[in-house]
Amino acid sequence: MAQVNKRILIVDDEKDIGRTLEMILENYGFDIDCFTDPVVALESFKPNVYDLTILDIRMPKINGFELYHELKSRDSKIKTLFISALSYLTAYKTYNSKVYPIEGERKFIKKPVTNKELLEQVYSMVR
Repeated sequence: MAQVNKRILIVDDEKDIGRTLEMILENYGFDIDCFTDPVVALESFKPNVYDLTILDIRMPKINGFELYHELKSRDSKIKTLFISALSYLTAYKTYNSKVYPIEGERKFIKKPVTNKELLEQVYSMVR
């Protein structure tokens, strides 16, 4: 079930969450780059390297939607899985017309994320 040569960028300002996602996905053979600072992630981003990005929505400096738009402008093929603990995504409504879920390109899952749910979403997006 392990993937080979699939690279994922994780950006979550909560170090424990980012590290947990990283460990789960590494156990399934994914190559992971994990950042807690969205500005550093953006500065380090290289187009055509990642098969998927996993972005927290609520982060300081740059929120997940703003980061997504910056990444998308640098790599138009990027796929993104948004994660958030927000039960009512007010920020999502603001960006709805630009980042609504598109099968295979953008999805949303709510924290806390189970291993099974994470893996199902990731596998469905990197196929």
